[in-house]
Amino acid sequence: MMQKLVDMKAQLSELAAILNAFKSEAVQLRILETVLGKQSTEKQLIAPEDTKHNGKTKARRKQTTKKTDGETSAKRKKAPTGTGPVATLNDLLSGSYFDKARILNDIITHCKDKLGRAFKPNELSSPLVRMVRKGELTREKNADNSQYEYKKPS
Repeated sequence: MMQKLVDMKAQLSELAAILNAFKSEAVQLRILETVLGKQSTEKQLIAPEDTKHNGKTKARRKQTTKKTDGETSAKRKKAPTGTGPVATLNDLLSGSYFDKARILNDIITHCKDKLGRAFKPNELSSPLVRMVRKGELTREKNADNSQYEYKKPS
């Protein structure tokens, strides 16, 4: 009986040296299972491939694509130019729309009805103020002294 234990100990130490040569724990487990001929219950619970990366990392790697000639990745789509409030106001300024004084609600209605672009008042007010500061537009209170009217400088 003792001789069997001594032989088994020698075999296990040789096997340990071989197993420790591999850095991957998953490879070590597979070799050990092959040698012993047993299926590990841990293998059924946790697959070795899943221990390296979680599902999010794999999904991210699949999503990102390398850029080639003229292609952009799915994450970095560039918005088409000329659709925002600043571009719309610049278009109106380059035309004859601001030849007549306009209040903010008139501009919003014009953009919605004629240009098909719906803006909220807070989206247009800041760009209008910037245009006033640059001197591209002037603004004065209307007759009711309640709202500003924007027009091209004379």
